[in-house]
Amino acid sequence: MDLHGTESESEGMGAAPSVARLLLELRGRARVDVKPAGRSIQIRPQGARNVAVHIHPGGVDIAVARNQADEVAATIFGATVKDPDDPIPFVSVESHLIDANYDAILTAAVQAVELRRSGPPKTPRAAATPRAAGSRSAAAPKATRPATRPDRPICPRCKQYELLASGECPSGYC
Repeated sequence: MDLHGTESESEGMGAAPSVARLLLELRGRARVDVKPAGRSIQIRPQGARNVAVHIHPGGVDIAVARNQADEVAATIFGATVKDPDDPIPFVSVESHLIDANYDAILTAAVQAVELRRSGPPKTPRAAATPRAAGSRSAAAPKATRPATRPDRPICPRCKQYELLASGECPSGYC
């Protein structure tokens, strides 16, 4: 019996039932928009633009608050934190670990939807100073034009090329 070609058909299919169940239960617990993007699915809070959960053939990525990233990753066996320095990092779980960690992943996904519903985190300004109510110059700096460059002299013989800094024509014939 020839099994040629069946390997690519079943690749990544082991996680499909648990991912479908995760998606259905997440929809039951939170109001979300689901957007297919190629071979992956992006889950956002309803009406929001920020991705809360990203389901792809390699697994699931869940948005978490930066100060809770390590804590959430510790509750899910085999999870890793992607880009821990981002304002909102993602906890990544490989597809073969979804069934073993299903409850923790579902809880984290619901929290991710709530986190992303509130929008991006507010970062404090580096030099926040109180402004006067009527001062326009403090509100926004004026846009300035770049300074015009002086015209470089043109070769007096050929009247075609700009002279080099040494005063010679770059053509070499003048």
